[in-house]
Amino acid sequence: MSASILLIEDDSRYAARIRKNLTLEGHEVDMAESGEDGLRMAAERAYDLILSDIKLPGIDGVEFLRRIAAERTDEDHETPVVMLTSVDSVRVAVEAMKEGASDYITKDADRDEIILRIDKVLSGAKAKAAHRNLQRHIQDVYDSNAFVAESAPMKAMLDEIDSVADSGAGILIVGETGAGKEVIARYIHRRGPRANSTFIDVNCAALPSDNMFQSEVFGHEKGAFTGASARKRGKLELADGGTLFLDEIGDMPLESQGKILRALETREFERLGGSQKIRVDINVIAATNKDLNEEVKTGRFRQDLLYRLDIIRLTIPPLRERVEDIMPLARHFFDAYARKYNRTAPEIDGGARRLLEGYAWPGNVRELKNLVERVVIRNRDCRVVDETLLTREGLRLDDNGVEADGRAGSLSLEDMERDAIVRALEESNWVQSEAARLLKISPDRMHSRVRKYNIQHPSWRTHKPKE
Repeated sequence: MSASILLIEDDSRYAARIRKNLTLEGHEVDMAESGEDGLRMAAERAYDLILSDIKLPGIDGVEFLRRIAAERTDEDHETPVVMLTSVDSVRVAVEAMKEGASDYITKDADRDEIILRIDKVLSGAKAKAAHRNLQRHIQDVYDSNAFVAESAPMKAMLDEIDSVADSGAGILIVGETGAGKEVIARYIHRRGPRANSTFIDVNCAALPSDNMFQSEVFGHEKGAFTGASARKRGKLELADGGTLFLDEIGDMPLESQGKILRALETREFERLGGSQKIRVDINVIAATNKDLNEEVKTGRFRQDLLYRLDIIRLTIPPLRERVEDIMPLARHFFDAYARKYNRTAPEIDGGARRLLEGYAWPGNVRELKNLVERVVIRNRDCRVVDETLLTREGLRLDDNGVEADGRAGSLSLEDMERDAIVRALEESNWVQSEAARLLKISPDRMHSRVRKYNIQHPSWRTHKPKE
C-alpha cells in the first residue's frame, strides 16, 4: 500500500538509504533532520506514518513521541510512530512503545525486514481506521431504524432518494425542527456510492461566528489565533472521500458562506493561518428549517450558495401530516429505549394511541423520541402505556382532539420551535444545558434560542451580592 511517511533521521547517509527503499515500494517520504523539524512538519501535514530515530539533536525521539501525543487533537487520524534504534538502545525503544510508539526497528535490520515491519504497522493503522468507520456505520444503521416510512409522503421521499442518491449532486433537505433531517441525510449517504466512507456533520447553528465556523470546518494551524495550541484538521478534510453534511445551513455566518462556496466549487481550501492548498473529494448534503429564498431576499444568505446547494430539494413533511408513521415510530422508540435502559418494552393501549395520533407534535419526531425516553426512564415497571400516563408526561388534547391550547392548526414554525424549547426547559427544571440535551442541540444554540424568543424564568434572575 502506498503511504505518506515522515522520516526523522540526522544520519544523512542512512536516511537516504531508507528513503530510497521506501520510495521503491511506492511510498512518499519527507525527511527531517531533528525532532523540532519533525514536529513542525507533522503539524503541517497529516502523515500516514512517522519513522523517527531515537537519538536526535535537540529533542530526542521519545520526547518527540510525547509531544506528538500531547498535541494530537484529531481522533480520526492517529498517525503511528515507529522508532529507529541502534542495538544498544533497544531498551529505550521498548520504553518508547510504552509511550505510544507502534513498533521499533533496529538500524542493522535488512531492507526486507524494514519494509515488512512498516507494512505491518500501516496495515494495523488502516484496520483501526476501518474499525472506527464500521462503528460509525453501525451507529448510523441503528439511528436509521427510526426512519419509518409507512405514510405515503415518506414512501414517496424514499423513492426519490433512491433515484438521486448516486448522482453526487447537491441535495438540500428542508423540514421543521426535529423532523429528522439528519436521519434523511445519513440515509442518502448509505444509499450512495460513498456508503463505506465517512459521514461528517457540521451543525452550523452551533458555530455562530465566522472564526468558530472556519476553525471547525477548514481547520487551523498552530498559532493561527489565540488558543490555537496545535494544528487541527477541519471537517472538510475529515470528510475527504465521503459525505459532508451541513446542518442548519441557514444559520451559517455570512462571511463563511463565501468561503464554503469557493471550497465546494474548487474542492480545495486552506486551513486558518495556513497557505497550503488542501484538495478534497466530497459529496455535500445541506439541511435547513428556514425559507432560504426569503433569507436571500433579506441579505442573510448568499444566492449563489443557495444555487450551489439546492440542485435537488427534499422536503420532509412534519409528523402531524404523516399520522400513519406515529405509532410505528413510537413502538420503535419504546423498543430501543427499553433495550438501552434494560427495561421491558410496554404495550400502547387505545387511549394512548388516540392521544399520540391526535397531538400536533410541534417538535416532530425529536419530541416523540424524547417523550418515549422520558416515559421509559420514569416508569421502570410499566407494562402498558395508557392515556393517563401520557397526560402525566405532558401530552394533552382538548375536547376537539387537538393540542390543549388549541393552536395546533395555526402555529408558525417559530411558534412551534419556541413551544418545543419551553417544554424541554420545563422537563429539565429550567436547566438550559439539560434542555439542550433533550432536544439534541448544542448549549450555545439553546442559549441563542432562549434569547431570540425572550424566554424567562425567575430562577435565571441575576442576584447582586449584598453590600
